[in-house]
Order: sequence, then C-alpha cells, then structure tokens
Amino acid sequence: MTRNGQPVWDAVVIGAGPAGATAARRLSDAGASTLLLEKRLLPRYKACGGGVPARTLQLLDDLDISLVSEGCVDTIDVSRFGSHQFRKTSARPLAWMVMRDRFDQFLTDLASASGATVRDATSVQSISELDGSYDIETPSGAVKARYILAADGATGPTSRWLGIDAAPTRSAAYEVEVAAPTAALEHWHQAANVDVGYRPWGYGWVFPKDGKLSVGVVAAPRRGRSIRKQTDRYLGRLGLEEADVINVQGHPIRYRRSILEPVAAERALLLGDAAGLADEFTAEGIAYAVHSANLAAQAVLTADDLAGAYTRSVNREIQPELDAARTISRLYYWCVTTWPWLALTASKHVNYLWRAFFRVMRGESTYEDELSVLPFNARLACALSGGA
Repeated sequence: MTRNGQPVWDAVVIGAGPAGATAARRLSDAGASTLLLEKRLLPRYKACGGGVPARTLQLLDDLDISLVSEGCVDTIDVSRFGSHQFRKTSARPLAWMVMRDRFDQFLTDLASASGATVRDATSVQSISELDGSYDIETPSGAVKARYILAADGATGPTSRWLGIDAAPTRSAAYEVEVAAPTAALEHWHQAANVDVGYRPWGYGWVFPKDGKLSVGVVAAPRRGRSIRKQTDRYLGRLGLEEADVINVQGHPIRYRRSILEPVAAERALLLGDAAGLADEFTAEGIAYAVHSANLAAQAVLTADDLAGAYTRSVNREIQPELDAARTISRLYYWCVTTWPWLALTASKHVNYLWRAFFRVMRGESTYEDELSVLPFNARLACALSGGA
C-alpha cells in the first residue's frame, strides 16, 4: 500500500527486544508488511538478569533457544542479607539463562527470516497521525504505518508521544556482571540466589552465566537512591567484591497495577515493559513481554476495534497474573521483613509453597490459581499488610 507515493507499512514495531521481535515475527508470518525499528546497533547489550522462565518457551511455541542459552536454573538458594538459609530444587528447569544481546538478536533474526524488515541504529524522533496513518520520523526519513506497536521499554518515549499515560509505578533494578572465580561458578551452577530482607520489599539475585555471574538488586519504588550501595554490600557478602566487573547498569521497572491504566490508543499498542507488564513478586517481564506480543499481533490481524480488543485481552490474560503476583509479593515480603525467622522457617519446611512457585515458573500453573488456594488467613494477612 502506498500513500502520496510513499509506502505504508501495515505495522511498525518500535524496539527489538523479546516483545518487539516476537510481534514482528507473528505479524510477518501472517503476511502483514512489518518494519521493526531498533534505536541501537544490533546486537546490543541490555541490562537484565537474563532469566527466561520456562513458561516463556510455551508462549514461543516451544522454541528451541539452546543456541543462545548459557545454561538453566533448577535450584533456588534463599539467603537473608547474605546469610544462607536453605535451597530448593525443581524436578525440571525453572528458567534458562541468556545474555540479552544474543537472545534478542536470535528473536530478531527469526522476525527477519519470517519477512519483517529490520532497521537497527534507527531511532524514532517523533510520531504524528495524519489521514488514518502514523508518520514516524527517523534520522533516515519518515515512514508511514497503519499500526504502531511500541516495545521500547520502561523509559521509551513512544507512550508519551502517543498520549498513553502507561504504568506510572516504578521500581529500580541495578545489575553487575562479574567474571567470578571458579569456586563461585561451581557453587552457583544451575542455581540462582534470592537474597531477602530488604525493606519494604525487594531482593538480591545471583544468576549463573557462562563464565560469569549476574548479580543485582531490585528495590521498591522510591528506594532507588540506595540501590548501588545495597548491591555493593551484597557483592561483599557473596565474597565477590574483588571480582572483575564486566558490566554495570541500572534501569527502572514499570508495574501496571490496574485495568484502568491504558495500554493502547486508537491504532497504537504498548507491549512488554512499555506497558508496565512486569510482576511485583519477581520483577520478571520477559514472559509477559512475549505474551503481550502474541496478543498484540492477534489484535492487529483480527480486530476492528484494535485498542479495545488488545486492552480486553491484556486485562483478561495478563492483568490477573500481575494482580495475583502483587498480592503474593505483599504477603511474602511483609512476612519476611516483619517476622523473618518465622517466615523463613515456614518457607523452608512448607514445600507446597515452593512446588507452587515452581509450577508457575514452568508454566504448569498460574499465580492466580495458586493464590486462590491459599488459606483464608494468609490472604487476610496480606490485605492487612498494605501495599508496597
């Protein structure tokens, strides 16, 4: 399709992360002309723990990511301010470890192979709407599109340009990648550390990679100023204060807390982190990014009321999980900061809690389903604990 001699793309996808690359592939596979724009030169480094929950692969049609995986995690090691508490092991992998530059490039290459046009090192400078299409200005010239799918992350400007006031609630994450000594790599082989006790909520993590460790802290909203010091202390407790640092980056995380927070307007949709689709228990967003990409592509291909259809599908399929994860987060972090000994002792010995979490990570259950069977007293305690 052309307008005034200029081609009009069926869809322009902004951002080549898991959400953008997956949406571009879905659309192209269905025959839609699709342009995927990425502001940075690919492959590009992305600040992220790099844990891809096993359930994500189901959303990717059981895609084989072994070529870009750096191993799996089947064990969670729980500590409190660096003091070891206990370990729990799943019968099957919970998550696959990836470096986001390689993982995102892998998904982008699949989008390209499906027929999507990929332009990296191409930033979006402005967006305007005219005569039923969008004009998207880039350094190499304007492009036109019938639909926009914005997957440019928690700090991306697209939602603002489109007038979509999305997911204002944020927390902070700070990550350090270190070339860890052999003993540390062996200790964390197929095991992730979750370090608790941070107020009012949050946690530290260790994710094992090939020859290195990803170490970081997620802090509650308005606690970002102290996060670097918290991470330095955490590295010290892990005995990694002298390890060679490969990369350091901090980034915000958005959380959509209500079905009233918009994720679409007219013929433009927000995906993944741009829409605040991360859960407040683990701060994980890759699975939700891929899920939203699937929903967005389906809406573009089938819906007359694009914004309405996409919003309803997000509210129906993703938001209940975010709400349930937030409730579980409030309960767990409130208990572990108010009664740490009791909470950690119960967590160690009540295996149902870990079986439930493992089922969710493997895609065999959902937070919503697991929350529904919590004892009434636990849900009441959560309600009384208030929000983070």
